[in-house]
Amino acid sequence: MPAIPDAAPLQGSLPELAPNDRERVDRYLGRASADATLRAYRSDWQLFCAWCDEHGYRALPATPAITAAFLTLLAETGYAPRDEDDNRRPARPLSRATIGRRLAAITFAHRAAGLEPPSSQPDTARLERTMRAIRRDKRGQQPAKKRPADGDILRDMLRAIAGQTLRAHRDRALLAIGMAGAFRRSELVGINVAHVQEDARGLLVRIPSSKTDQDGHGQTVAIPNGSRLEPVRHYRAWLAEAGISDGPVFRKLTPQGRLTSVAMSAQGVAVVVKAAAVAAGYPPELFSGHSLRAGFLTEAGRQNANLFKMKEHSRHASLEMVAEYVRDHERFREHAGEGFL
Repeated sequence: MPAIPDAAPLQGSLPELAPNDRERVDRYLGRASADATLRAYRSDWQLFCAWCDEHGYRALPATPAITAAFLTLLAETGYAPRDEDDNRRPARPLSRATIGRRLAAITFAHRAAGLEPPSSQPDTARLERTMRAIRRDKRGQQPAKKRPADGDILRDMLRAIAGQTLRAHRDRALLAIGMAGAFRRSELVGINVAHVQEDARGLLVRIPSSKTDQDGHGQTVAIPNGSRLEPVRHYRAWLAEAGISDGPVFRKLTPQGRLTSVAMSAQGVAVVVKAAAVAAGYPPELFSGHSLRAGFLTEAGRQNANLFKMKEHSRHASLEMVAEYVRDHERFREHAGEGFL
């Protein structure tokens, strides 16, 4: 089975391999992208397959013309497949970023199956012109961004999680550590007790691999003790209350609040963030799991932290990506008109 399972056109795309060999190839292909990226690609690819199936097109290999037809539909009206009862959910036009990701998923699926993707076939000029037109039409749109949980907001969230239950301890530790480490959701829920080293100044958290470290060299994130949000104190309180000495740090709880041995999901982080937002009096729809990571970078920029140190801590691929989090705040700092307006 190839790298993106559950999509029918990909089945049997490696017939020359024995089952054991195919499984090994799949395992290595799966390491080529971060888990979150693979999940998104899998969903995008299945959507493309559903559309092709409805219209009688071949999804694998897909031609540039078929791919362009799908992408322009996404730009104009969006697309939702029919359900088991032959009903179709309402659809809406997608952002240029989402459309670009759908094209990347189609390309990834073709390469995983050892086929030439539409973006490099002889008639690819048609597809390239289509994507240029989509980007031009969408140029005036502002991407919808979730609100960062900066220092003040996170303090409010932590204070709003009252009580000494297991859930309260876990959620306070999750929020504080998530923000203090500028962790991606997948990194946060992937932390294992063995990855954490105690230090007089705080914690050293080892991230074995991540979105910007897919070769698995590993990166270490320093979490200071802190005197305001106190991430280390919340972390230690959670482990002590839960009696956790090995395995996943942030674990699922049963609806009754009992501890399990299973790590939380990345989606579970968003649930905790939104619940804490409600408790603190903020609209939950403004926040997501990414708000913790964005909150650290936003607050660090507000406190005039060094951009290079911010990049080192957040493990971003470029300074430009880090600068995006502080640019809005910088617009009014040392404004050119400050002295006369």
